[in-house]
Amino acid sequence: MVGTSNHAGSVPMHLRQDAFLGASEATKALHTIVQKRQPASTVGTVGHVKVFPNSRNIIPEEVSFTIDLRDIDLERRNECERELRIELEKIASNHNLELDIQEDTNSEPRYCADWIQNIMTNQAEHLKIKTTKLMSGPFHDAMPLSKVCDYGMIFVRCKDGISHNPLEYSSEQDIIEGTNFYYHTVKNILTEYSH
Repeated sequence: MVGTSNHAGSVPMHLRQDAFLGASEATKALHTIVQKRQPASTVGTVGHVKVFPNSRNIIPEEVSFTIDLRDIDLERRNECERELRIELEKIASNHNLELDIQEDTNSEPRYCADWIQNIMTNQAEHLKIKTTKLMSGPFHDAMPLSKVCDYGMIFVRCKDGISHNPLEYSSEQDIIEGTNFYYHTVKNILTEYSH
């Protein structure tokens, strides 16, 4: 979003074109759009923000920010995106800001192969491991692989469910169990499907 930079102390509030105010409202709009679809798998994140001129006493002229919108249901994700674009246009208009939307990634949801999931289920029962089927929002290596072959994923639990954070921790026992589960799953796939 692009507005006009000016001194923070001299421009009355009603005359400002504050790009950061627009970006803040855009973030709130994303949250509202996603939140009203809960408990669906829809998630939305503004994870990177760049402010220019980034000075404590200058009204922000330009704010670039990322919007990460994901859902296992492509139709629902697209519906959220359409709704968000309308809100972004309104926000820009309300604050007399320029809006420039650039899409750099757009991936359809991918699904693990049923036959691999069945083998995993059987192996978990055989090894007496309690498992849960999960929807995975992250791309992982499976995303590009899914375009050329079937795939499945095994996740090892993390303490308090924290991931992608320095506090992420998996116990040695959980790692051993996950590795053993992986080994037996792959071994079973090779045995049954190597003919």
